[in-house]
Amino acid sequence: MIFILIVAALFIGLAVARWAQARHASMMLKGFRANAPTAHTGGEIALMFLKFEGVDDVQIVEHNAVVTDYFDPTRRRLFLRREVAQGTSLAAWAISLHEAAHALQTGDTLGELKWRQSCIRMNRYVPTAAVFAIVGLMVARVLLPRYAIFVAAGVVLLLLLLNLGSVPLEFNANKRLRRFLDEHLQKHAQASTRLDELLFCMAIREVGDLLRSPRYFFLSALPGTGKMRPQ
Repeated sequence: MIFILIVAALFIGLAVARWAQARHASMMLKGFRANAPTAHTGGEIALMFLKFEGVDDVQIVEHNAVVTDYFDPTRRRLFLRREVAQGTSLAAWAISLHEAAHALQTGDTLGELKWRQSCIRMNRYVPTAAVFAIVGLMVARVLLPRYAIFVAAGVVLLLLLLNLGSVPLEFNANKRLRRFLDEHLQKHAQASTRLDELLFCMAIREVGDLLRSPRYFFLSALPGTGKMRPQ
């Protein structure tokens, strides 16, 4: 009975991760095909937002790699792909604005942001590392196959719960954009609605990272892949 419950919970969790991954991918694909309501690039609209909020200590850095499109609260840097930093699509706006909004999460919220980023890193790298560890223990006959299933399911469920538990911080970032967007897009109601949809997808983006763990692990976690991470 316990085994059935664990397997059921695992499938539900993986289904949620798969839904978030597919939703983000499909909406962003459409977003990159849609022009922004004004000619500002993603980098420019992010700087406009930060200036609007009185933030002048954030540096935007173009970085095309596996790990990018995120805000580093320690170095106060916003890392963006070239197609986002220089793009004039709605998707470029959504990515740059959402990540720029994290710069406003200071004080107690800063600690929550750093914890959120730790959860994201664990979801990206721990699953694949856990598979190698579990297989190694099975080969060494330290861990029996029937127990290995429980261990693997436990790792996945724990990571999913940690990830989902910190997602509200992403929606908090979107909320901080509201005042700027209401003023900047008051004459562009349709674009504002579509941008809100893309911002929602940005908030759930990392929920599917667990399914992309092998990609992150082999392309940015192993020795010799340091260039794939922002420096």
